[in-house]
Amino acid sequence: MQWGHIKTLFILSFLILNIYLVFQFVQKQQDADLGIIFSQETTIEDQLEADNIKIPKLDMNVKEETYILTSEKVFDEKELEKIQNKDDRQTVVINGNFIVSQLEEPIPIPKNASNQEISDLVKGQIFFPDEFVYWDWHKELNVLIFFQQIEGRTVYYNEHGPGLLLVYLNDKNEITHYTETLLNKTDAQGSGSKPLIQPMQAIEALYNSNDLHPNEEVTKIKLGYYSRLIEEGEQVFAPTWNVTVNGERNYFINAIEGFIFSSIDKTFLDTMIEDNIFKIHSLNDEEEKEFEPFLDMLNKKQQFKNRSEIEK
Repeated sequence: MQWGHIKTLFILSFLILNIYLVFQFVQKQQDADLGIIFSQETTIEDQLEADNIKIPKLDMNVKEETYILTSEKVFDEKELEKIQNKDDRQTVVINGNFIVSQLEEPIPIPKNASNQEISDLVKGQIFFPDEFVYWDWHKELNVLIFFQQIEGRTVYYNEHGPGLLLVYLNDKNEITHYTETLLNKTDAQGSGSKPLIQPMQAIEALYNSNDLHPNEEVTKIKLGYYSRLIEEGEQVFAPTWNVTVNGERNYFINAIEGFIFSSIDKTFLDTMIEDNIFKIHSLNDEEEKEFEPFLDMLNKKQQFKNRSEIEK
């Protein structure tokens, strides 16, 4: 009888223990489910606020856009005559599409000039000024970067060249040379409009990729274009969000496919300088000699780049 009582007590004890463990498991599962629900209900706006990340007012209402197709502009005879007959500078057009200009007298940039003042000063000197918008002054290489606008939207960092104005400064911050290329008018590419990632989704993509950190500020978000691919001399550009963080870091989010690119001023300029040197060397001996001062400047900038890379 005593052994029977002991056995019954063991059975009851294990039964109570199993009931307790099942209760604990169910409770933890409920807590986990509540955590998932809470996480799902937490919006990106809530997360940004919790991390003290400020964003601008997002009032852009662009729902759909197309890829665009264009090619490099080749100047016609009338345009070439206008370009090559301008006084106070030596100008040549290489391959009918690449303007190289060397000013007879350097033009100083005023100390503490605003972006608007720099833009106005440069546009008073170049051809097709209404096509371009000022982007940045790369101080290390002392080059002003202008991008072309298409239908009011900026074409960012076209690595294939067209749609770019580079203004070169000497060590006194005076404009001495510039190179200029343009894109043609565009056509829609593909089967029609595509739904766009919205500005808040672009910001969320940066946040999720750890490119946007606590206590930072999104200072600007603007829709432009970024090169998607090139085929047989024609380029396809994708609608792209330019998101600026803290007024200095630029990111580019493909507004259809969601790819993220960061600002590439230095690498981009290195490539463009090499391309400029190559194109000027394609001139005949007499023309190349006229642009020796420019070649010297470009080679010095390239040497500075190589020196900087070695020091790293």
